[in-house]
Amino acid sequence: MKKAFVLLLVLLLVILAAAAQAGELRVDFYDMGKADAMLITTPDGVRILIDCGTNKGGKALAERFRKEGIDEIDTLIITHYDKDHVGGADKVLESVAVRQVIMPVYDKESKQHTQFLEALEAIPEITRHPMEIQSDMVMQSDDGVKLSITAAHRDSYGADEENDFSLALRLTYGETKFLFAGDAEAPRQLEMMEEGDIACDVLKVPYHGRLVSTSERFLTQACPKIAYITDSEEEPASETLIEILKSLGSQVYTSREDGSVSVISDGKTVSVLE
Repeated sequence: MKKAFVLLLVLLLVILAAAAQAGELRVDFYDMGKADAMLITTPDGVRILIDCGTNKGGKALAERFRKEGIDEIDTLIITHYDKDHVGGADKVLESVAVRQVIMPVYDKESKQHTQFLEALEAIPEITRHPMEIQSDMVMQSDDGVKLSITAAHRDSYGADEENDFSLALRLTYGETKFLFAGDAEAPRQLEMMEEGDIACDVLKVPYHGRLVSTSERFLTQACPKIAYITDSEEEPASETLIEILKSLGSQVYTSREDGSVSVISDGKTVSVLE
């Protein structure tokens, strides 16, 4: 009887361990038009928000979080300071509790950037992680989720350079990989390829799906199963770029045509939540 009880207890522990390993990671790609905002929720419930859209998008995010009962974000990451990425950050900071903020370091003069910094300064308890040029960091949680972040390699990219200051984020859960490429144009895409393997199951396509000189090489190396593009009716993604992705076997989603999309990973496979 005692032996049977021990065997039953062992079996129960095995079942519970398997259930823990079977937890799902979720990434919500929010429809912001030609603007970025994505929420990662790990199996343990850790929330990581990447970018906050425009000022209008930030208001929509704050309202969405209120309706969904989300009152805390563990980590807010701003990939770069264009208004369609940082514009809504002040609204998010004012509406939910944020534990830490990760952001690039480069000079920027804009109303949206100033509003973000002012909102951040008003909450001194938030931990700040400014990422200097050529810096990187790794975050790893108890549920097996790993997030690697790399900053731009150079302090200047010439005219219209801000997109190439984008932080690059590589998320791994089990055997599945996600790549969030900000608005990286050709120079920054080359840097990502130089940093190492960019193969992924899910790709947030850089630069709103615009075609640049490195697009085909970058997309071929990434070769995602699922690709999400933030574009709009006024500025749609390049049809050539979409065709490249489809030729690689990728399922392609755009904010223009598909709105918000949620992707689930069980650590082995990825799928779009219907």
